[in-house]
Amino acid sequence: MASRGRTLKYLAAALLAAFCLAFARTDTTEKSMVRAILLEQGETDWTVGLLYQAPEASADSSEVSDGIGFAAAQGPNLERALNNAASLLPLDANFRLCDYLLLLPGSSWQTISEYESLVLTRQCGRTSALMAACDFTCEDLSEATEESGELLTALLQTLKQAQRSSPRLYETRTDGGLLLPLLAVEEEVLSVQPEGWFLSQTEQTQWDAQKTAVYRLLTGRGEEFTFWMGEHPLTLRRPLLSVAVEGDGSFAVRLDCQTAADSADPTPEELAQLGTLCTQLLQERWQAGQDLIGLGACAALRDGSAARLDPTKNACPQLRTDVAVY
Repeated sequence: MASRGRTLKYLAAALLAAFCLAFARTDTTEKSMVRAILLEQGETDWTVGLLYQAPEASADSSEVSDGIGFAAAQGPNLERALNNAASLLPLDANFRLCDYLLLLPGSSWQTISEYESLVLTRQCGRTSALMAACDFTCEDLSEATEESGELLTALLQTLKQAQRSSPRLYETRTDGGLLLPLLAVEEEVLSVQPEGWFLSQTEQTQWDAQKTAVYRLLTGRGEEFTFWMGEHPLTLRRPLLSVAVEGDGSFAVRLDCQTAADSADPTPEELAQLGTLCTQLLQERWQAGQDLIGLGACAALRDGSAARLDPTKNACPQLRTDVAVY
């Protein structure tokens, strides 16, 4: 009897495993897995592009593989355009692995807000999707698909390379602005540009390479940060930010960084110049209504909530930034 009971348990376990496997395959491998969405908002309509992986390409894996396709369609509003694009996929669209959201430079904050609202109501994406800007359109990707799928594979690879510097969709709820990595195609080669695209409720601006690097250094978004302080590039990594409120109420910001292996050691003058650039950007963002590194919270932590500073109400406090390397 005991032997028969064990046999029944093993049989039940095997049936359960088979059921779970069949359910998993039905949910993933029998659907077109959308990996990225490209949004284009026009004056009177929308265009939505879907970068997807076919089921035979093991789309349930986070690794880039063959079988990548692209489909795009227009509509009078975002939801209709998304539905029209999804209808072009070989199988029903599944957005469970939709890790990336692409926007054209010039896209508005409202573009992101409308898409996030649609994600929350229809689950046609993920609020944790990483965002990037691109200088190519849905039409460009469609034409590239007709010639070969190499650009699509390169796009997924490039998006993965840029993920450390990419903000997530849900960050639009709390941040006063976001700096998106900028992807571009030059001579049929796709790459992440040193420049960035800054987007807020009032700004849509491309930043130069140095300003982009300063922003990412202060926020820790990225792996390496390159500056041209003189004739040779200075590349820093692993920034550690600390903020202290001094006795007179001013702020002392300190960045401790590691010099990259292929970078020359910076001079004291170069570090002082970089500190000045950091201070200027913090002041600029404060005046635009963005407390980039949480100065207000630091003041409240030391002196109580009544002392909390708000960039929309208070003038920028006195501050200095010191950069050190180890």
